Amino acid sequence: MDIQQIMRIMDASSRTRRTIERSLHEIDRRALNAMVLVKRHGNKLASYGVVAQAFREQAVLLKDAATPLQQSVAPLIRSQLRILQHAGFSEIFQRAAELMKANGRSDEFLRRSELSRQRNIELDEAEGITILRRLVKTVARLQEGITEQEYVVTNGRIEAALSEQSGAPLMRVSHEMGLAVTKVREAIWRYRAELEEVLHENGGGI
Repeated sequence: MDIQQIMRIMDASSRTRRTIERSLHEIDRRALNAMVLVKRHGNKLASYGVVAQAFREQAVLLKDAATPLQQSVAPLIRSQLRILQHAGFSEIFQRAAELMKANGRSDEFLRRSELSRQRNIELDEAEGITILRRLVKTVARLQEGITEQEYVVTNGRIEAALSEQSGAPLMRVSHEMGLAVTKVREAIWRYRAELEEVLHENGGGI
């Protein structure tokens, strides 16, 4: 994994987190609007009130599930920085070994040090792949949460269609909540595609 790939993941993580936060804030605001309508019309819209509350609760769950996205990038950066550090030392020790050989001196210690650094690089690279796979699993859980949220949107539209007096305002609210959910879904799908692309480029599979 190179530094450009790490930067791609950092940018994608930050972009996805911002999109999710903005969209979930919009979802919560729309759900509150719906609950105001429900209270205004009393028991006639009680069923939609249940849907709106479920929408808010699901949004909170999605926000909590999205928190590890950015947190997981920090250890990925640290592992990459260690690899770069090891690589820098390898060049220094290689030059030192060449000088010692030219002067007829043993470079056994330097060769053992080089082997140790190579093992550390391999361990750090493996750790990076593990972190990426863990990120993909986190994203998969987010995708499941979005599916649940879309189910709630569908229920909201059904309840709005059945509401005789306030069907139009509720349909509008449900439509707007649906658009916000779609933004989250698309952001998460793009993020997963970027993570899987980097995994593929590094032979980490899916």
